[in-house]
Amino acid sequence: MLSVIRAWLRHEPRLLAVEHRRFYHGYLWIYLMLFGLFALWLPFFSMLQEPRLAFVSGIMVLLAVLGILLHRYHQLTLALSLMLSALTLMTWLSVYCFGHSAGYEYYFFIVMAGIHLAPLPGKVRVLATLVLFIAAVSALWVSPLHASDGYIAVWLMQSTNLFVVFLLMVTFLWRMLALTEHFERQYRQDASRDELTGLLNRRQVLRQAERWWRDAVPCSALMLDADHFKLVNDRHGHAVGDEVLRHLGRLLNATSRQGDCVGRVGGEEFLILLPRSGRAEAVSIAGRMRSLLASSPPMFAERPIPITVSIGVAVSHESDSLDDLLLLADRRLYHAKRTGRDRVVAGGEREEGASQDNLAEPGSKEHPGETPQANLAAPSSRHHALDGFSGGSVAG
Repeated sequence: MLSVIRAWLRHEPRLLAVEHRRFYHGYLWIYLMLFGLFALWLPFFSMLQEPRLAFVSGIMVLLAVLGILLHRYHQLTLALSLMLSALTLMTWLSVYCFGHSAGYEYYFFIVMAGIHLAPLPGKVRVLATLVLFIAAVSALWVSPLHASDGYIAVWLMQSTNLFVVFLLMVTFLWRMLALTEHFERQYRQDASRDELTGLLNRRQVLRQAERWWRDAVPCSALMLDADHFKLVNDRHGHAVGDEVLRHLGRLLNATSRQGDCVGRVGGEEFLILLPRSGRAEAVSIAGRMRSLLASSPPMFAERPIPITVSIGVAVSHESDSLDDLLLLADRRLYHAKRTGRDRVVAGGEREEGASQDNLAEPGSKEHPGETPQANLAAPSSRHHALDGFSGGSVAG
């Protein structure tokens, strides 16, 4: 039962705006507490022989249920107006009946907190605060100084109300702060991840590369690109292309070690940073990635989608700057694609994994009028940015 209630509380309405998530979860919590408060007031006022307030408390319980349902169905502003109006009216009547020494006027502060913590326009907040101020002053003006002692002494009633208001305020503020921290962590994580593959995005992986280079951490860079990826999109559609990229993301996560940095830096281009790894280890890891993809291709509609990757490997001691390191890995990736694809190129070392049938001839559709020598001697403008060291992905 508790798990069902917890799941119900955590469930969000569809199409809930990001900026409303904290408001939704925080105010749902306070609405449930107000529902409990109204429910407790009903027998309490009956015991104090205040049938009018007991009747109004019953109405407020029904309004609280309606407010919670409206909130759940994404009618956030309407639910907020209903719940705060109900609490204001109930507070006003309680102050009028028991006097302003019984502590019911403290509940006006809950209404004020609800108004100013909600994502309302500034003019609406000012107007709502003015209306609340008028309601509070009028309640204190027309109410007696204190009620005569009945079943419960006035000082005890005041202390109880002060404690309840303090508990509600602390719980509400604690909940809002906890939600703020939770969603800020989630926003930071979402901002650092590629939405499609779940890997680090371009900015984050390059930021990590800069940190390692600044701290003089020796590392290897693997620039990986899916071969003939445009043909996958043309033949099977972009949905299949997206599934291929997701599959590549899962494969790279599965083959990377703890501490490695894997990110998507282009359409079908990925950058893998291997800290404290030499050339031999980097080539071994790259070969394992290539072989694993060949043995377990992505599936779509229960049919395998044949796809291969080309990988360029560069080691930090080969370059004088991070830009040069990534350019070198990119140049070797380009060489791998020009010499047959489905292979790993790491300077003089090369793992051959494709037949010459895959060779892209000079003047072909993918690289018209280009020769491997020309491209290695003068790489195209795709090498000028990667935020200083990248461009688009290799046409594959």
